[in-house]
Amino acid sequence: MNLNEPLVLKELYMLLNENYVEDDDSMFRFDYPADFLKWALQPPGWRRDWHCGVRVIRSGRLVGFISAIPATQRIYNHVQKMVEINFLCVHKRLRSKRVAPVLIREITRRVNMVGIFQAVYTAGVVLPKPVGTCR
Repeated sequence: MNLNEPLVLKELYMLLNENYVEDDDSMFRFDYPADFLKWALQPPGWRRDWHCGVRVIRSGRLVGFISAIPATQRIYNHVQKMVEINFLCVHKRLRSKRVAPVLIREITRRVNMVGIFQAVYTAGVVLPKPVGTCR
C-alpha cells in the first residue's frame, strides 16, 4: 500500500477508526489522525511492501491491514535486526473469516524475504507472570 497517496491514507484511517482496538463496551476506540499514521508507519528504514492490506475484489474496499517497521534490539553485545508488527486490523464483519492469520502469514513472508526472522508485537492479554525483565 502506498501511504503517500492521500486516498490510500484516508482509507486506512477510516478502517482503523471504525474497526481498530476498542474497549469491551465498544465505547472508546483509538482515533489516530492520518498524519500520525504516516509518521508511525514511515520511520527511517521503512519499506512500502511492509504495509499489507486486503481489499474486497468487487468494490475495492480496504477490509484488513497489517504493518511492520524496522527495529534493532540490543541484547548485551549482540545487535539483532527485527520488525515491530502493528496496526493489525480486520473489518468487524470479517473477523470470523480467518483474515488475521492470512495477514500475519503474509507479513511474515515479506519480512523473511529480506532476511529478518524476528519480530515483536503487542497483544491485549494479561500474562500470568513476567516472561522477561530488563535493567
